[in-house]
Amino acid sequence: MLTMDYRMVDVLNADQLEVGDLIGIAGEVVKVIGIAPLHYGFNIGVENEFGEKDFIDISEDDRFELFIFE
Repeated sequence: MLTMDYRMVDVLNADQLEVGDLIGIAGEVVKVIGIAPLHYGFNIGVENEFGEKDFIDISEDDRFELFIFE
């Protein structure tokens, strides 16, 4: 089984997120695959390490831990 180790390197505001970022959401590290602006924030597409994709609405005030592979 392949295990990936991540290291937290920064905390980003919602408006600083970019496609390809690895961020922490609900105790899981996911990759940002898309960002769309909304009237009240953003809708981000994310993909976990198993290839499962999801879309999440976030507020402009939300902050996210930024990770890198170690």
